[in-house]
Amino acid sequence: MEKHTVHVNGIDMVYEECGSGNKKTIIFLHGFCGSSRYWHKVCPLLSDNYRIIMPQLRGHGETTAPEGAYTMELMADDILCLMDKLGLHKASLFGHSLGGYVTLAFAEQYPHRLAGFGLIHSTALPDSETMKQKRLEDIDTIREEGIAAYVSELIPKLFLESKRDEKQEEVDEFISAGQQMKPEGAIHTLEGMMQRPDRSKVLAKASFPILLVAGAKDDVISPIATFSLTELGAYKSTYDYPHISENTFEGVAHMSLVEAPDQLSRVIANYLKTLNEKETVRTK
Repeated sequence: MEKHTVHVNGIDMVYEECGSGNKKTIIFLHGFCGSSRYWHKVCPLLSDNYRIIMPQLRGHGETTAPEGAYTMELMADDILCLMDKLGLHKASLFGHSLGGYVTLAFAEQYPHRLAGFGLIHSTALPDSETMKQKRLEDIDTIREEGIAAYVSELIPKLFLESKRDEKQEEVDEFISAGQQMKPEGAIHTLEGMMQRPDRSKVLAKASFPILLVAGAKDDVISPIATFSLTELGAYKSTYDYPHISENTFEGVAHMSLVEAPDQLSRVIANYLKTLNEKETVRTK
């Protein structure tokens, strides 16, 4: 994998790349306190057929951590500027957790730049009042105890408890990566996540197929949250929308990227094949 740095939207963004540059492009977005490393097990399984770009989001990894709340719209603009910098007119965008929130903001603002998109352990629903309070408490924790202690507690909870020992190498690696964040980067991201609106309509009104992936044992974002949207103030299942593909991985928590990379890669590959087939029909 090759690592690059580009100046986009007022920040120096680091991204990794694998696959062939003359093929269709996938952009993978990582979760909160994560980095492009989150996708390292998935990338090689798809790189024969696609060019894969894995940015480190604003305030994460080695990317610049400026002042001010990192709203999902702002981070979507970062991705748009990255695509422009790389000469990418269209790409398929897949976001894990926080990355899914950014993906939805991008899909709302720039649908013409997407071939398709998927949410991996994410949701279109906004923060509940309980979650907003939890994020405020997290901000206080980071300010009082530092980012190292916060990430050390956060990351293990993303994995299925019964498999944490088996995945200890990855847990340690992700803790180490998260601890390299500036505390301000984590705080500004938490502020941005609190502000995000309900984007159910983005899922309901998309003009192309959408992929949703949830872990049956996910305690961070449950399958119910992943597969729910609101309509006229009431909750409704995405199952009622034929263009939305729901996938629940058994025995998986919040990190199918590491807990079940083969399964996740197959689901993504099948989804992309569906997109390609629909595109072929449209162009005939």
